[in-house]
Amino acid sequence: MRKRLKLNRPSLRQRARPPRHRTASGARFSAANLSGILKLQHCTACQHIQYPPAELCGVCLADALVYRDTDNGGTLLAQSDLHHSLWEYFKRRLGDGPWSVGTVQLDGGPTMIVHLGPGEMAPGDRVQVFSHSDASQSAVLIAVPDSVDLRTREARRAIVLAMGLNAPAIRPTGA
Repeated sequence: MRKRLKLNRPSLRQRARPPRHRTASGARFSAANLSGILKLQHCTACQHIQYPPAELCGVCLADALVYRDTDNGGTLLAQSDLHHSLWEYFKRRLGDGPWSVGTVQLDGGPTMIVHLGPGEMAPGDRVQVFSHSDASQSAVLIAVPDSVDLRTREARRAIVLAMGLNAPAIRPTGA
């Protein structure tokens, strides 16, 4: 109860972090995607691209999964706007408008749920997906229109900043 009451105070709400609940497979996914380049598990036995991360290949059940750079092009299948969140981290971002998420089918690969970056996108449009480490150091996936240049780290960072995914640094108490 005390924890819930603390989050009602605006000063603590501003320092809220994204959800940190990750499995061991999710933590390995985050570690592999620190660079911002999309890396997914590839089965060395059957060449299947595995997403979401798992311990075994979803096709042949082999445990020989390795993270490799993956083609980031795909098609936006569906999109939705979130107008409410249970997570404090997203609640303060919803004040500017709804938070857009979508489902992307990668070329020759898996289907994934992603945050939608700035730019006009509609189902059926070509998109690019890249990874970003959020404020809790967990990898999240972001899709942007195919026309956006993602070759540099600065370009990807500008998109992340425009979306408001980087939380301000927490100051130590008494500072």
